[in-house]
Amino acid sequence: MNRSEPQLLTFQITQAERLRARRLFNVFSVFNTFSYLLLSGNILSLYLLRLGASSTLIGIISSFAYVSFFFMLPGRVIVRKVGVSRLFAYCWTARYLAAIPLVLSPFFILRGQGRVGFSLVVLGALGFQVMRGIGLVSNSPIMGDLSEGKDRGDYLSRIQIITHTVSIVTGLLMAFSLGTGQASLLRYSFLILLGILLGLVGCMFLFKLPLHLGGGFPMEEGVFTSIKRALREASFLRFIKVFALVMVVAGITRPFLVLYSADVYQVSDSTNMYLTVVGSLGALTMGMVAQLLLDRVGPKPMLIFFTFIFFLSMFPIVLAIPFHGWGEYVYLGILFFFFHFGTLGQENASQTYFYGVVRPQDQMDLGILYYLIFGLGGTIGSALGGVILDGIHSLGLGDVASYRIFFGGGMFLTFVALLWMSRLSPIGSVGVRNALTIMFSARDIRAILLLNKLDRTTSIEAERRVIREMGETPSSVSLEGLLQRLRSPSFIIRREALQALETHEPDDRVVEALLHELKTGEFTTAYLAARILGKYRIHRGIPLLRLSLHSEDYLLAAESMVALARLQDAQSKGKIEAFLKVAKNPFLIIHGAEAVKIYQDPSSINLLLELAERPELNDSVRNHVILGIAGLLRMEDWFYPIFTVFLDEPFKGIDFLLDPLLAIPKERGLPYSREQLMDAFYSIPRDPLQFGTFAREIGGSWETLQSLPIPFYKESLYRIPATAFLLGGIIVYYTLISKDQE
Repeated sequence: MNRSEPQLLTFQITQAERLRARRLFNVFSVFNTFSYLLLSGNILSLYLLRLGASSTLIGIISSFAYVSFFFMLPGRVIVRKVGVSRLFAYCWTARYLAAIPLVLSPFFILRGQGRVGFSLVVLGALGFQVMRGIGLVSNSPIMGDLSEGKDRGDYLSRIQIITHTVSIVTGLLMAFSLGTGQASLLRYSFLILLGILLGLVGCMFLFKLPLHLGGGFPMEEGVFTSIKRALREASFLRFIKVFALVMVVAGITRPFLVLYSADVYQVSDSTNMYLTVVGSLGALTMGMVAQLLLDRVGPKPMLIFFTFIFFLSMFPIVLAIPFHGWGEYVYLGILFFFFHFGTLGQENASQTYFYGVVRPQDQMDLGILYYLIFGLGGTIGSALGGVILDGIHSLGLGDVASYRIFFGGGMFLTFVALLWMSRLSPIGSVGVRNALTIMFSARDIRAILLLNKLDRTTSIEAERRVIREMGETPSSVSLEGLLQRLRSPSFIIRREALQALETHEPDDRVVEALLHELKTGEFTTAYLAARILGKYRIHRGIPLLRLSLHSEDYLLAAESMVALARLQDAQSKGKIEAFLKVAKNPFLIIHGAEAVKIYQDPSSINLLLELAERPELNDSVRNHVILGIAGLLRMEDWFYPIFTVFLDEPFKGIDFLLDPLLAIPKERGLPYSREQLMDAFYSIPRDPLQFGTFAREIGGSWETLQSLPIPFYKESLYRIPATAFLLGGIIVYYTLISKDQE
């Protein structure tokens, strides 16, 4: 065993267990979010404001949420004895019990015992967060296990959507409960008690999770050894630096957005709660955007995108434009929406990036580092944020100027973070520029929606319909999903996937897949691969296409002929012509004639004429060969519509053919009269051999026609009306050309 690698204690859960665990965790997330919002965050800040607490105290208590992460270290010791899943359940239960002092604090404050009341608030908030910190050591391996698979970003974003949807409902209920005036302290106490009870109900679902969920962690390597090893990797170190700065900025700014609206715009507690709901709508929108794009464009461009939105969201605060009436509420609503959209989007993308940049066996130890950085950055931000804001106020500046300076500093640090993010490793992400193109392209967004829909299909017919839609909306984003369908056991799905790929410009991945399909898909879908290789002029396919000419799969042989012609493979031209001379299969004859036409070699005209005069040939096949001859003579575009009319109404077709010839004035010297021309050409449907006599005479006497590789002298060419009409068309077309050149 390599001593540099840690020995692992690993328990694998099955896919069925993972799906069941996801459902249980989703339900837990609903109750947990209700509870958390009733016990911490904005409601606690508003409660402290109601008590007349200073910004410094509010900042310190807000920092407890980040201080909790330092208690992951003792949690790392306990997890070996209790287990990952159970430690999470026990600690989450204990944290709600630890919050009970918060319920009791208003009773002491109402009695005038403010010091005891504040102490209970501090004790309850700290106990709540300490137990959370111990349990958080289980969070990274549990979430890593639950989100394992190609839909990692989708699942992590789904959790965010659940969380923020519940946040909206909870925010509305809290705003309604607090009322329009100053809410009583007992009302706050009731909401806190409700939060504890809901949290305990949610913990019941944690105890139903598989015991071995998230159960892989190092047995020999210590947490600090793991962290030191990881920090020697440049990609991980760069991420940790960026993440730390992002957390500091979030810690500085996030707790004080509510205070900004209260101090500068004098909004009530209930209005602030409604604004928090708007912020939750921003976070919910973020979750939907992340769920749609994270797995498709990767975490790095999404992290940059959300950070840029966060940067822009602070502009209105720095500008401090005064608003009145409803304009004030609209302004604050937009501010809260995009502020939360950006800052929570940063956390979501950072978490996905973290799981992508670390190995599964490192998720526990490096998860501790992740949350320690989260906690340290947030603690520094929250604790210093209040001190900084109070310090700015002490300079004698007003509220507007103070917050302008405060959030201006946040903008500067965010700009620095954006510069650092550009150096992050992509870890499977598309380029930032490509990601932006995808985000703002209606076609690419539709392709992503179809990919997500494709992943949820449960029947061949439903999958076929979605793949067909993807073919109608070609996008490079669709390629990965279509390539996966080439491995489907269903011939129908593989065929639909290849037909959809035909509408997409292929990249290296697609070329490799097409070559594999051409090599292994004989008698099934190889012919489609051959067609795509020819359509997009992929020269790497030439050797395999040459071999496919000899295949007993006539569809493959036929498409290979056309593909090689499109690739202008001169070595294959002689083989294709040799096949045509002996071919009996109509499909092969049609595609061979098409291939010969694409080569554009006039010497092939006689071969096609020999095919066209075969009496046993099917009319539809002969007609295609005739058009091939017209193509070699570069008159197909002119001849095709006239020939189409002739096949349906012969005499009308002859009218269209003769009209430009009869329009030539006598003085321009046509050797035949109008009557002679009409008698000859109108004989084609009734007696094509009569027209042959006329055509052979012209072909032997007109200098323009003598230069063409057409054997006008062959009587056999005039036995069939369609071939006779072709020769008549050649006579008219080149006569018109010669007269135009005079």
